[in-house]
Amino acid sequence: MKRPKLSVCMIVKNEERHIARCLESVQHIADEIIVVDTGSNDRTEDICSSFHAQIYHHKWEQDFSQARNASLQHAKGEWILILDADEELDPDTGSLLPSLLTDSLPPLGCVKVVNYTGKQWDENEALEQRQIRLLRNQRNITFTGRVCERPEGEEASATFSLPCIIHHYGYLEQEAQQKHKRNMSLLNAALLTSSADPSLIFQKAAEYDRGNEHDKVLWLARDCINEHKRKKLIPPPAYYYLKYKLLIDAERYEEAEQDINEALAHYPDYCTLHYYKGIIKYQLKKAREAITAFEACQQTNSENHLYIQVKGAADFRSSCWLGVCHAELHQPMTAVLYAQKALKANPKCSRAQRLFSELIKDQAAHA
Repeated sequence: MKRPKLSVCMIVKNEERHIARCLESVQHIADEIIVVDTGSNDRTEDICSSFHAQIYHHKWEQDFSQARNASLQHAKGEWILILDADEELDPDTGSLLPSLLTDSLPPLGCVKVVNYTGKQWDENEALEQRQIRLLRNQRNITFTGRVCERPEGEEASATFSLPCIIHHYGYLEQEAQQKHKRNMSLLNAALLTSSADPSLIFQKAAEYDRGNEHDKVLWLARDCINEHKRKKLIPPPAYYYLKYKLLIDAERYEEAEQDINEALAHYPDYCTLHYYKGIIKYQLKKAREAITAFEACQQTNSENHLYIQVKGAADFRSSCWLGVCHAELHQPMTAVLYAQKALKANPKCSRAQRLFSELIKDQAAHA
């Protein structure tokens, strides 16, 4: 059976540092690459041309959806993959993509996007979230939203998941700083007309976080949670994620403990919330309760696209913490097993390496 054709659609501006890596990752699976340039004055277009991309120009109107929809208009494939220049399709899982697309699938497809954070690239310092990145090429689905654009249309609620991964490097500190001012300007403009849109408020909080304005982030997260409660609505999970992340970073564990169970009552399958609860309980000298939380973490690895997940929370991170907890309770054999489990999942986990080394030394000393 003939496979559907795949178009890759991108919007770019001055991306000479990243664009080659992105295009290399899709050149073998894409039937066409559509690049909409919104005003580059560097080598971006030359690099795109070297990959035989189709280049179109679009005036930047401070609106990502407008530019995104312009790229869709040029796509001729039955399916469209949305990528940004600071991303790349994972070579192993991405190679499967063409064979997974069929005419019987719903119109929108989710993949896992791994967002790397910190000062420099580290595969362990990342957040994961499932995002809609595949669209059936039909004109009744378009993007809306000046920033944080999202697909809408008659069939925009019908989605499926694919085991493919996109790596995103735009949240690394150097890259994020360059985009922070632009994003804040767009978000503030969007919030003037959509002041109650929780996705916009979350993105503003996330930008504050990337700008190290943590007090503002915490205030926004709490305010949104309380506003939803006042309206007898369930707060979006992203705000709970931000709240507990920041409270843990600030070592405000007693405060974080107060309503973590309330958050988990709303989202019992949210792996990262269980993970945060485990850290909170351990830091409050409640190792047995921490163990229960970390065990729950390993049993709830939901693919809900609303959940932002700490990379490794469901496997090497929680296993390492379980080893730490059992060591704290003077259960060295169990601690060793969990340290080994963590290292099997991620041999580069430095905390698990230290724990395993210390436990083996202790066993040798008491032999």
